Amino acid sequence: MWKPRTRQAWAEYRDDLYNVEIDATWQAEYGRQLRGEESRVFYLPTGDLTVPRVGGAAPAEPAGSTEAAGRRRELADRLFGALVKPMERGVFHGDDDVVLSTGMPASVDEAPGARQALQDAPSAAKAGKPGTLRVESGTGGIVVRLHGPTWSLVFRYAPFPSPVLVCVDRLSGYCWRLEDDSEDRALVENAITGVIAELARFGWAGDRYVRPVIPGA
Repeated sequence: MWKPRTRQAWAEYRDDLYNVEIDATWQAEYGRQLRGEESRVFYLPTGDLTVPRVGGAAPAEPAGSTEAAGRRRELADRLFGALVKPMERGVFHGDDDVVLSTGMPASVDEAPGARQALQDAPSAAKAGKPGTLRVESGTGGIVVRLHGPTWSLVFRYAPFPSPVLVCVDRLSGYCWRLEDDSEDRALVENAITGVIAELARFGWAGDRYVRPVIPGA
């Protein structure tokens, strides 16, 4: 039986073995989803510009949008970008760190508008117009941003679901940074799960997945 004899050969062997195992896992999961069997695996269309409501294009301001709503949406987009590509750790960036400078720690009950945003998030993700829902991956992990009618929700989904930020029209220039609260943990988790489930519908093997068209293929 052949065995790698150098460190480089071992590294390449492990990479090849990992790729084979991952491919087999994906194929098995794909088969389960096609058969309609229960699955806990999500495939998210991160950065896919072809996916309706999920692409990277900035959404147009809704008709009749107020100045407060515009400021809120702009802040949410800045928070989203800051979580996708966070600033260097261990360095004080002052007001340039938008998450630190605008996020006000609060429980759900202490944050006016937060409970409504969390309750409405899954249905808003499902019914949103193009550009209202975004998901991207970067050095900060996988991050999601959802615009509602009077609120915006921004959260990191992976590698861990934190922070959870809520922007509301009435809080100009700032957002609520929701603290871990045992009383409302289920509400926060249900909101995140509902939004992710809607995103997964557009991902590979989802019921709204559209295979990309490759020019010349």
